[in-house]
Amino acid sequence: MKLTLKLMFAIIALIIVMLGTDAVLSVQRESDFLQKELQNKAYRVGNAMKELVADAWRRQGPDVALALIQAANESETLTIIRWVWLDDASGDRFTPQAPVDRLKPVARGEVVAMHYQDRSGTSKLLTYIKVNVGQRPGALELAEPLNVVDSFVRISIYRKIALAAIVVGAILAVTLLLGIWLVGWPLKRLTDKARRVGAGELTGPIELRGRDELSELALTLNQMCERLAESQLRERKETEARIATIEQLRHADRLRTVGQLASGVAHELGTPLNVVTGRASLITSGRLNAEAIVESAGIIKSQAERMTNIIRKLLDFSRTGTSHRVQVDLMMIVRETSQILEPLSRKHGVELIVVDHPESQSACVDAGQIQQVLTNLIVNAIQATPESGRVTIDVTRERRQPPPTEGERVYERDVFCLSVTDTGHGIADDVRQRLFEPFVTTKDVGQGTGLGLSIAYGIVHEHGGWIEVESEVGHGSRFQVFLPTESESCPDES
Repeated sequence: MKLTLKLMFAIIALIIVMLGTDAVLSVQRESDFLQKELQNKAYRVGNAMKELVADAWRRQGPDVALALIQAANESETLTIIRWVWLDDASGDRFTPQAPVDRLKPVARGEVVAMHYQDRSGTSKLLTYIKVNVGQRPGALELAEPLNVVDSFVRISIYRKIALAAIVVGAILAVTLLLGIWLVGWPLKRLTDKARRVGAGELTGPIELRGRDELSELALTLNQMCERLAESQLRERKETEARIATIEQLRHADRLRTVGQLASGVAHELGTPLNVVTGRASLITSGRLNAEAIVESAGIIKSQAERMTNIIRKLLDFSRTGTSHRVQVDLMMIVRETSQILEPLSRKHGVELIVVDHPESQSACVDAGQIQQVLTNLIVNAIQATPESGRVTIDVTRERRQPPPTEGERVYERDVFCLSVTDTGHGIADDVRQRLFEPFVTTKDVGQGTGLGLSIAYGIVHEHGGWIEVESEVGHGSRFQVFLPTESESCPDES
């Protein structure tokens, strides 16, 4: 509707300019033509009277000639004819109305016509024609009032204004109706369709009758929506397949880690199994009294619970599941992960140190995924650390600036830092630059696939964080996982 009004006002303004210009030129032309006709009429009447007055003046005298002029005035309705002396400036009845100095060409026989306005403000057309009556220069003065011309011009202007008003009104009505029908209504439907597309609704094609540009635009918009819908469907399927593949890779990485932990867990289960076997043998031997039997049964129960706890944690770690973020204490994840990996670290002769903090380090994360990240980093650190070395795990709250991203400005913010520091052999610079690429590994053949760090990087990135690596060959490495401290809406772990 707004576009229709703009087009309508533009057309009306153009028409008004054109009609106004034509009216001014037409009125000016008609006014000049009418004044020219009055001048020609005065010239014809003056030439006809000139010979009659001159002949009557010579034969019958001035009185007869003046009477003849008076008789001519009585027959004329508009033109007033007077006899004037061209050299008379006294102000009597034979004095010209025009200034005497402007009438010198008349004395030489020229016809002079001029506009003149008297004291009352009346405009006149004065025409002077010389009449030869003797030595003294005389002439006929023909005065024609110009109010007729003014009246004609005024009527012509009113007629032009009325015509312009009729034309503008007609064009206004036609333009408004056609604009609403051909432009306003189709544009409104196109705008509504565009808004629905912007809101994500791609169904409901728009149909416009006709073969104009707006109909072609509607057809193009419908085709675009169809392609977008197909693209969304294809992208959704690809995304679902990619997510499923990522979950499979993550689960496979968990199972690989479980395989690495199996020998350590078997060794961890060996001690309580020996205790259980020994106590059971004592009970079945019959050599124990009732109090000793109860004590042995209690020891068997505690060792069974210990083995159950070890196996349950291992099963929990290997179990796959969907991503579910809750508010969870990061120190709790660190402690549970370190307990699972404690047998592996003892097997390799590496001391596993957890820097404990009394305060809660609560973040909105998927506990299983963050545990998988920590497990990957700690297992890599244990395998990269020689015997009698140390692997230290810490959780701190820091203020850091995220890595710059293309097209976005980044600012410092509060983050949680999960750090895994080892005293191993370190990582070379050329490998460290490609460390999070798939299938890049520093381990021997058969010890790793090169997917663990790539999967860990993807998990941390999904949580809105990033990973930094500090390493020096021969002096160990430090992996830092940074996670955001704030989340808009995240349920508690309970």
